Amino acid sequence: MFAEKHYPETLPPAELDKYLAKGWYRMGQTIFTTHFLCFGEQFYSAIWVRLPLDGYVFRKSLRKLVNSNDKLFRTEFGSITLSREKEKLYHRYKTFFPGVLASSLKDALLDGEENNIYDTKEVRVYDGDKLIAASFFDIGKNTAASILGMYDPDYQRYSLGFYTMLLEIHYCQQAGIPYYYPGYVVPGYSRFDYKLRIGEVEYYDLRTANWQPFRELHPGDIPIETMRRRLEALQSELGNLQVPSKVLYYPLFEANLFSFWRAAYFDYPVLLHCYPTAAAHYSYIVAYDVREEAYVLFKCSPFEDVQVLINEAYLMRLDRDRYFAKLLVVDQKLWQTNAAREIAGILRMMST
Repeated sequence: MFAEKHYPETLPPAELDKYLAKGWYRMGQTIFTTHFLCFGEQFYSAIWVRLPLDGYVFRKSLRKLVNSNDKLFRTEFGSITLSREKEKLYHRYKTFFPGVLASSLKDALLDGEENNIYDTKEVRVYDGDKLIAASFFDIGKNTAASILGMYDPDYQRYSLGFYTMLLEIHYCQQAGIPYYYPGYVVPGYSRFDYKLRIGEVEYYDLRTANWQPFRELHPGDIPIETMRRRLEALQSELGNLQVPSKVLYYPLFEANLFSFWRAAYFDYPVLLHCYPTAAAHYSYIVAYDVREEAYVLFKCSPFEDVQVLINEAYLMRLDRDRYFAKLLVVDQKLWQTNAAREIAGILRMMST
């Protein structure tokens, strides 16, 4: 699955390492992965990155930021503790943050519970006795994962969110930790680009399931772009054969993360809907799987309890010429091939 969530009751350090190495990340007390995102009505690839720390040194601009803030502020490290002071800072940061955050720091880190299954450290930044920034990061056996940072908006010009990330990296170097995981970046969506400033990061390559230098990631190889391009090529083949089809984005691709039900949800963010005007209780859907470098033909059925997953009003306003807005479950995988012409031939035979 492209999107998946686990609910471990315990998570030893070596197990956290394994999850992180596969492009997973902590959400509250769960751990999840996703490889695609939708912001507004735009679709993107989530590219998981990590920083190898063997031989790593801060470049000049990073040293300058750290040295400047070190002269102005006091920093402390320790194991995670929640306090009224930190909750107050979190709520100040939350009103300033441009996205969606949990209602409280306790909810963000512990899902509102008392128990923490992660070995979480924190760095605190003070201006005199005033807490002005804090960040939290999990420690594995050979890894660290940056989880959440917050700062007082009055101190925005000091880049405290990025500063605490650099302090986390320095902590990991001192502890001999080989890999630092800051989460994902999103090509085409600049909010997450600051993670690329920390150094020569690697990215998790879905095709090979290995980590590669991020500088070698070609824009044409970004998974969602590959999917769209391949499906448009197949749509062209089908058009030559007089088989109707339509490439559509699929906003319910993360059903595996948010549904109350266990089902074989279709989880590709872009699809080719074949015979789109056919009156049937099922749909023939083609996806392009970048992991297998293959087209996959599915027979899918609608799942009626969509309201438990996503705001129905949001789905209703989507342009049906651009989006497939019904929740799908996979009934049957019918065919897989690397060749657009082959699967086009299959679909042509099915239409007669």
